[in-house]
Amino acid sequence: MFGIGFEKLLVLAILAVVLIGPDKLPQFAVDAAKFLQKIRGFSREAMTEFKSQLGPEYANLDIQDLNPKTFIANHLDGIAKDTENIAKSTASDLAKIKEQTKIDPDLL
Repeated sequence: MFGIGFEKLLVLAILAVVLIGPDKLPQFAVDAAKFLQKIRGFSREAMTEFKSQLGPEYANLDIQDLNPKTFIANHLDGIAKDTENIAKSTASDLAKIKEQTKIDPDLL
C-alpha cells in the first residue's frame, strides 16, 4: 500500500496516537477520510471538465498516458511490435526465396 511497509505504518499509527491523542484519533480519522473524498471529487470534476473542454476526439484520454515514461514506453512498444512483424515477414520471404532457389543436384 503506497510503498509503505508494516513497520512504517506501525510507526505512523503510534505517532498519530501520541500527537493527536487516543480520544481525538477517531474523529481525526473521520475528518481525514472526508478530506480525501473531497480531494478525489475535485480531481474527478477537474478531469471531466478538462475532457469536455478538449472535445469529443479526446474522450478516451487517460492522464496516465501523458506521463513521459508511459508515453515513451507505449511508443517503443509499438515500434518493437512493428519491427518484430517486419522481421517475421522478412524471414518468411527469405525462406520462400531459399526454397525457390534450390539447385537440382542432378544438374551438378
